[in-house]
Amino acid sequence: MRKNGGASYLGLAVIILLVIAILYVGISALQDQRVYQREAAITPTPSITPRTVRITEDPALPTSTPTPCILQKNSIGIEVKQLQQRLKDLGYYSGDVDGQYGTGTQTAVTAFQAQHGLKADGVAGEQTLAILYSESAQTFVPTPTPSATPAMLSSGSSGDEVKALQSRLQQLGFYSGVLDGDYGKGTRAAVKLFQAQHGLDDDGIAGQKTLEMLYSNDAQPMLVTPTPAAVQVLAGSQPLLVNRQHPVTSDFAPADLVNLSEYCDSSLVKIKYDGTQGVREAADALLRMLEAAKADGITNWQVSAAYRSYADQQRIFDNKVKSFQNNNPDWSLSRCRSAASVTVADPGASEHHTGLAVDFNDVEDDFRETEAYTWLQEHAAEYGFVERYPKGKENITGIDYEPWHYRYVGKEHAQRMNELNMCLEEYVAFLKGD
Repeated sequence: MRKNGGASYLGLAVIILLVIAILYVGISALQDQRVYQREAAITPTPSITPRTVRITEDPALPTSTPTPCILQKNSIGIEVKQLQQRLKDLGYYSGDVDGQYGTGTQTAVTAFQAQHGLKADGVAGEQTLAILYSESAQTFVPTPTPSATPAMLSSGSSGDEVKALQSRLQQLGFYSGVLDGDYGKGTRAAVKLFQAQHGLDDDGIAGQKTLEMLYSNDAQPMLVTPTPAAVQVLAGSQPLLVNRQHPVTSDFAPADLVNLSEYCDSSLVKIKYDGTQGVREAADALLRMLEAAKADGITNWQVSAAYRSYADQQRIFDNKVKSFQNNNPDWSLSRCRSAASVTVADPGASEHHTGLAVDFNDVEDDFRETEAYTWLQEHAAEYGFVERYPKGKENITGIDYEPWHYRYVGKEHAQRMNELNMCLEEYVAFLKGD
């Protein structure tokens, strides 16, 4: 009896264990189902299989102008990389697509601008970018080597050969003037720069060797850093640069000022305002220059401005701001001040603060049409003066064109600036090797 009872107990225990195991499995399955249902409710199964996206290192070129609207020397980033690739596709650029706006990129932009009738300044502004990314953008057309290469082109030459020369120099970044076919000072200066960089005699004459190199595949774009030969020529003190980026303090006063009304011969020049002052060295050079002009029959000179103190500059600037406010009542003060800064220098940033600047005759654009202006263009550098705010350099100087405003920098610097066709900002950077 006991033996049979033990067997019964054993069988019952086995049955109970089997029931427990079945219940455990059922409960676990039910829990898994509930978890699955919750997850499905949160993250539904996609009805469409996700597409595979191929990632490439170089994104496709944009079909419209990218931002920012202005790209220029030393700009970096994806916009520059896109610019380089677009220029490369059109045949203007052959360098690395590295996103760095260097000399090569600048030269390519200049060539593109020249071919499309834009201002060839090497700055990819809004207009340049709009055309570059448009369907009207043209592929690069190399300037052909003249079928009969002239033996020599020099000052006074003119015609299609000179125009082709200017175009080629412009593509390489040496020339920024008008493609007018006239071999003037700007063309000569560009030829000299090209010659110096390529180890040729820098005489400014486009002879056979110069022309062969210019139209060859060995011709290199202009380097910013001057060659050692150029550095030797430019040895000497650096002219004082005063502008918005390089102002002087309110207490700055040039040394050795003289009263021009008393110092200058009244038969040579009329000083418009009594008490007008200038640095003695500049005044001496001015008198020598006007004596030479008189010998050439150019008289009736007038100086309307020279040295201006900080207080004088502040007064002139404030008056200009008020003028814009009166003429434009809907303009904000900041807009009026910005407009004034383009026509007159900010206090402390005026050339007149140096005592080395003079304003000739009537301060008007039509001074450019006078015999006096023509004479200055031809001879001012011989006496150390340069046109400080020339036409075509407004984006560099930050000041509107002023044909009447001349600055004394010394004979050596003035003549070199003329040869290089540089304003003072460009020239000082050139001297520094920037």
